[in-house]
Amino acid sequence: MNCTLRGRIYAALILMLLVSGSAIAQDPDSNPAAVPTDRLSEPWWAARHEAILKEVQAHPDAQLLMIGDSITNNYDKANPPDENFQPTWNEFYEPRKALNLGFSGDGTQHVLWRLNHGEMDGLHPKTAVLLVGTNNTGVYKETAEQTETGIDAVIADLEQRLPGTKILLMGLLPSAMSEKKSEEDRAINRYLATCYSEDPRVTYLDVGSIFYANGALNTSIFYDPRLSYHPPALHPDTHGQRMMAEAIEPTLAKLMGDDPRVPLDQMTDINTALIPVGSLEQDMYDWYARHHAELEVKKHLDPEVVMIGDSITHFWGGEPASSRVAGAMAWQHLFGDAQVLNMGFGWDRTQNVLWRLRQGEFDGLHPKWVVLNIGTNNLTGSIHARTSTPKEIVEAIGVICDEIHRMSPETHIVLMAIFPRGEDPNGPLRAPIKETNRLLAEHFAGNALVTYVDIGQKFLTPDGTLTKEMMPDGTHPGETGYQIWADALVAAGVKP
Repeated sequence: MNCTLRGRIYAALILMLLVSGSAIAQDPDSNPAAVPTDRLSEPWWAARHEAILKEVQAHPDAQLLMIGDSITNNYDKANPPDENFQPTWNEFYEPRKALNLGFSGDGTQHVLWRLNHGEMDGLHPKTAVLLVGTNNTGVYKETAEQTETGIDAVIADLEQRLPGTKILLMGLLPSAMSEKKSEEDRAINRYLATCYSEDPRVTYLDVGSIFYANGALNTSIFYDPRLSYHPPALHPDTHGQRMMAEAIEPTLAKLMGDDPRVPLDQMTDINTALIPVGSLEQDMYDWYARHHAELEVKKHLDPEVVMIGDSITHFWGGEPASSRVAGAMAWQHLFGDAQVLNMGFGWDRTQNVLWRLRQGEFDGLHPKWVVLNIGTNNLTGSIHARTSTPKEIVEAIGVICDEIHRMSPETHIVLMAIFPRGEDPNGPLRAPIKETNRLLAEHFAGNALVTYVDIGQKFLTPDGTLTKEMMPDGTHPGETGYQIWADALVAAGVKP
């Protein structure tokens, strides 16, 4: 059964019973995460529910709903220094006529009950942000599969009740509760990423990477460990919640149809190169159509080599075919008739590659080689994405390599240094490219599963000029440039 269909069938059954007024049997074999359940026996919860109903009646013009558990509920707090979340709410959400529908301790079953008892009545918001599920795998000890179905049920309910509303579905945030919970939460996020890639109403966004530093959970941006009883990290503190709002903002602004509340180039507290997102820029091709083509090609291709990157890779050759091809002779010389999958996408940044990896493009593949050439577009900003620093790019490329090895541990990665850009040796991109490549060489030194290859000097004349013969537009290789790359891959051992 299709992974989304599994949960949707359960959700549809519940909704049908609710609409018909039938009682839902509390079958011991039923999924508790998908059965609407109240917490009215808890006075504060009952009081908050009543207060929310009044808010809903008083604000029928609400344009943004924030739905979830304590992490969302926390926006009501203004307790410095660790739990001062109102300023973030006031900057990012209050101007958008937002309602806070977060309840501390809620699981998916409680959100379902609330949605079915008036907390949506009469509302027609532009966007609903949903962040829920951590309590299901935490205090309620429910499995990843149960939680997935519960989230599916909430999404199905929202889609039925709010047919004109776009849904921003957030991945579960990382925590330090237990390794078992963390593994279940990661499994849920993998499920959500794959299952909601095809839903035109739902945008999935995982910002969990912003809570890590040097490969480990950064517990200093969670307030729990500083409480008197020192529980494990679960709730972002004032700074962590602000970082989360910044990470969400570009996607939320796009869904709301307004401008980001903070200019992109000012949101430097977070590494946006790490946050998986879909298409960011308009280009000569249909980005999502190419994504679907990648998924189709995998059905009949067992590639020995997978090429991953941006337009420099996209335009070279292989399947799925590109409407623009350069370097066809070099491709044929290198690969001949070997099975090679081209996962290059024009205009891609590291964050786009991470999205594609988590949306199934590499699932089930175990190539001998992956050739990774990404990062040059991160060095240029636009209205959709800010310029990344060399350090941010290297961190993101490290995560991409980790993701590839998580899915195919035996695959050897050939990591290409960023190619030079622009004819002038003193052009604006030369210095950041040089620094990014220096950091890449340092980061991957001694990594037995990653071979770092820098061929930048081979594209240049002795005085550092990049000729049109080598790269006609100053960015993309011509046939001569692609032959240099092909020869370098043969030297690195990539010869199917």
